[in-house]
This record gives sequence, structure tokens and C-alpha cells, in this order.
Amino acid sequence: MLNFHKPDLRFVLDHKDLPSSDPQEWVKRCQEGASLVISHVHEQVPVLADLIWGIQQETGHTAIHTNIYCSWPSNQGFKAHYDTHEVFILQIDGQKEWFVFEDTFKYPYRGEKSEYQKPPEESPYINCVLNPGDLLYIPRGHWHYAIAREKPSLHITLGIRCFTGRDAFEWLLQNLQIDEAWRKNLPLISDGNTHEIKAHVEHLFDSLAILIDREKENLAEKYAEFQPKVTTRAPEISLPSQAGFNFFEQELDTVLRQPKFQKVNIEPLGEKGYLLRTPRKELKFKDLPPKVIETLVEKVFSQKAFTIRDVADWLPECDLDTHILPLLAGLVKEGILVEDSYQGEIREEEKTSLSQEMPGLEENSNSTYAFSHS
Repeated sequence: MLNFHKPDLRFVLDHKDLPSSDPQEWVKRCQEGASLVISHVHEQVPVLADLIWGIQQETGHTAIHTNIYCSWPSNQGFKAHYDTHEVFILQIDGQKEWFVFEDTFKYPYRGEKSEYQKPPEESPYINCVLNPGDLLYIPRGHWHYAIAREKPSLHITLGIRCFTGRDAFEWLLQNLQIDEAWRKNLPLISDGNTHEIKAHVEHLFDSLAILIDREKENLAEKYAEFQPKVTTRAPEISLPSQAGFNFFEQELDTVLRQPKFQKVNIEPLGEKGYLLRTPRKELKFKDLPPKVIETLVEKVFSQKAFTIRDVADWLPECDLDTHILPLLAGLVKEGILVEDSYQGEIREEEKTSLSQEMPGLEENSNSTYAFSHS
């Protein structure tokens, strides 16, 4: 990462961020004992991206990030502080001693930084040394600091900003903006006279109270439905097939799969067909037999990976060229499915190895395989 990328990097020494520096100065900063911090490493390390997207799917909270901290023996980069998000420390290498204190300000929100608060005077309720493979959870608002032991320490911090009641209120405000009454200018305060603005705001608050009282359940349901659509994950790109080219080059042995961590729901629309819904898009299908929909739900969207041959076997009553291939091609172009060339290469290697081990295994003209008579 340091040699071939341009990471979001900073150095911290004696509790202060050092001025930004050129790469030729980075080693010198480390020699001076400055802690090296690389932010948002999941944007460059696929296994960490999979980790945060898996947690996002598991918890429903979508503002998740990972940072790397490299510290040097007996140097304390950061003074005691708290974070405004949930923190998980994943120790990777070396040892680091942690001191964790109770919170002095409950559930701090973004912007309510610890430098504006008085640190605790009590002793830490956690004092522990993390070894490689250890994990430590530090709740939002709990003060902490750490010192590397005899060897350099490398750890990953996983931060999760959970949704709060304030997020729900901000969502409500955004939806209120549809009503022009909330977009209008408030009355002027002429010569300090506040009667008119007071009456106007009281009227707005009354209308809000009536709305919440009447639509409380409906608004809560809409907010709950909105949350799963909030995602920080970029859609998985698979070219050239998503651009409409080179579909299914492995023919029946083409391997397809869902994008990682994609959630798919299929809902009936009465006689109008079916609605396929993901957090990012909705697709309507018309004239699809119920059997096809059942197969999509039970097979296509529940398998880790499958081939076009598998789909043909699952839908023997559907014509391959007129029904199955157009449907799969459409799902690939929309990003609902992706061609997995890596898995296809593995399967081809397995077949080549198998045919070499078993001379009776022959490839016939339509790219299917069958045992010959011995």
C-alpha cells in the first residue's frame, strides 16, 4: 500500500497530528516514533471490504470503516479520548496495552468531540494487552488510549456508526421539505418584534404534531423500509458482459453468481407480473411463469454459484434460447447477476485434470461431457 498506492495517511506524535509530508519523509517519521495511520483501508484491501460489507448486511448499520495503526514501542501516539462511533480493535501483529475508561458524556454524536469534554478521573475499567488475533470492543463515548509494548504493533480499527434517533428525525425533516409550508421564509423580525414569527412557528409545530399523531405508524414503517436501501457499497462491476458484450463465452458451463452481499426480494404484482427488488434497484417482470419465479427464488438467488447448464436443468420446460438465455443476460446487464470467470477457469482446470486422469472422459461437439464406453 505504501509503495504502490496513495493511501489516506497521517502521522501522530506526542498526541498531535504532524504536517503532511512527501513519501520520502515517511520512514523518517516512523524512526522518530510517530504512529502511522492509514484510513479507509477497506477501499484498497478486498478482504477488509468483504468484512465490512458482511457486517453491514448482518447488522443493518451501513456507516462502517477500517483504519490501520502502526505504532512503535513505548510511544503513545494518541492521548486519552473517546470516539463518536463503536470501535473494534483487531490486533494483527505485536502487542499493545490498552486502557479503557467509563464514559463521561453519554452517546456522543458526530461533532461532539472528546477535546471539548473533561476526561475521567477514575481508574480504567479495562487494562489489557492485546496479542495477535485478539479483539477488543470499545463502546461509543468510552475514553481510551494505548501504548505499544516491546515490539512494533499493527492493528486494524473497525468503526461502526450506528443509526440513532437523530437520524430518524433528520429523515423526517428531509421528507417534510416536500411541503412548501416548511420551505417558506419565516416572518421578518421588525424592530425586534417576535410575535409574528412566534405565531408562525407555533402553527408549523401544530401541523407537525397533527401529522405525527395521524401518520406515526405509516412514517415509522416508511423509515424502516428506507434503512435497508442505505448502503455504502459500490455496485460490483463485471465487464464486458454488463456492457452487453461477450455473453456466456463458456456456453452452458458459464458460471454465474450474485454480487457479494446482495439481498434480493421478489414480490408478486397480481396479474401484472413480479417485482424484483434489491437495495439499489427494482425490476418488473411480465409474462414469467410462476415456475420460473420459484426457481429464481429457490435456486438462482440461493446458490453461491451456478452454471447456465444448472438453470436449464432446473427449468426443463423452458426453451434455452428464447427464455433462459435472454432472462439471464438481462439480469447480468442489470448487475443482478455477474459472470464469474474465475470460477469458470477453476472448473475448466478441474475438467482438464479429470480428463487426463480418466482417458474415457471425452468432450463432445456441444461442449458437454460424457463417459465413453470402455
